[in-house]
Amino acid sequence: MEEKIKIRKVERKDLKEIVEIYHIESSKKPYNETRLKKESMKEVAEFYNDEFYVAVKGDIIIGFIASCITNKKERRAYILELWLKNEWKGKGIGKELMNFIEDYYSKKGIKKIRLTTKKKARAFGFYEKLKYKEKKDLVYMEKKL
Repeated sequence: MEEKIKIRKVERKDLKEIVEIYHIESSKKPYNETRLKKESMKEVAEFYNDEFYVAVKGDIIIGFIASCITNKKERRAYILELWLKNEWKGKGIGKELMNFIEDYYSKKGIKKIRLTTKKKARAFGFYEKLKYKEKKDLVYMEKKL
């Protein structure tokens, strides 16, 4: 019998493997992130205090999701990151992670979840299938310092 995918809270021992996923997958098109591995480690370490979960098959981490509550008054949460190892994309793992986090926040009384993705990313269609809608009145803005 094939081993099931499990979702569990991230442990310190997982961080190196998570950094590897984050670093490799975010460097690919259309993201093209160029950062040093130690910068990836710093970013991933910041998620440790948020809602941070891994999808595992046996002892192997195949993906992760990081999220947080951004506005308790308006009962809103935000997906910070969702990444899977390339060979696990398209197999329902991302959907499992999203369903897990949506259920988690729903039980906490959260009414909305927001996220950011690139329109040209495969993830855009993935989130649309999960009934996430593009907000026409919101614009993502950035400034390099």
